[in-house]
Amino acid sequence: MLKTTVIGSFPVKTDSGYYSRKYLEKKPESPYPKLIRDAVDAQVEAGIDIVSDGQTRSDFVSLYAKGFSGILLQERPQVFSKIRCRGPITVADQEYVKKTLPEKTMLKGIVTGPYTLAKSCVNHYYDCVEDLAFDFAEGLREEVKALCRTVDFIQVDEPMMTVEYPDYGRELISKVFKSAKKPRMLHACGDVSKVFENFIEFPVDFLEHEFKANPALLDTVSQYDFRQKIGYGCVRSDLEEVETVGEIVGHVEAGIKKLGIGNIILCPDCGMRNLPPESAGKKLENMVLAKNILEEKWGK
Repeated sequence: MLKTTVIGSFPVKTDSGYYSRKYLEKKPESPYPKLIRDAVDAQVEAGIDIVSDGQTRSDFVSLYAKGFSGILLQERPQVFSKIRCRGPITVADQEYVKKTLPEKTMLKGIVTGPYTLAKSCVNHYYDCVEDLAFDFAEGLREEVKALCRTVDFIQVDEPMMTVEYPDYGRELISKVFKSAKKPRMLHACGDVSKVFENFIEFPVDFLEHEFKANPALLDTVSQYDFRQKIGYGCVRSDLEEVETVGEIVGHVEAGIKKLGIGNIILCPDCGMRNLPPESAGKKLENMVLAKNILEEKWGK
């Protein structure tokens, strides 16, 4: 049976006037519970099988960087001393979401990868990026362990590994997932053709990539023998235009023919934070409709 999921982020739509009034009335409210509910509700209403919390609190770098001591948050996080994870970062949000989900809807916890965090920071303390990345990995390992008590899947985002793959990449991801007790996912966006052979050596169960924006990636991936299932990007995250159901069906069928229907799950290319909420929601709805057609045609 085909499953659908998201990569992580969902558009944020805030009524700033309402929260300003509450502040002036000395009855301040946090906008985040509603933002999380809105993001999750949109995914559930679309029929997504494996949802996320929408990563509505911040961008995916700041969200995790602020969870470590030794970092000053500016336009780019500034590392000024040895970093240590202060404690759980996103666990409370996942617990909140889990309580509200329909029984059959599963939850994915998402962690920004140690290499991406290290490359996104301005390093004033460590001798090299590698040392900083491994200290991030140590803290993230504890986050993953804690998340696995609540979520059904755990994903690490490593977009920087597409841009510049480190020779210690496998060791780094292995450290993050060392205590993971749930299915493990790795997402790397962009054209991963040159680094896919590295990713298949990672201790993960799913590899999620941008097949819609990079259709030639399918030819590269299908040349390799690997055990992971593929998160098959089938709607673009960088364009507002909503793909038709027929367009998605045709795109995914190409993947089914080369990889097999049992070896893929359907997802957007990347996070959807920069899309209008209406566009993001409709893309997910059409992805689910396409899934239903594909299951009927190719067998459940």
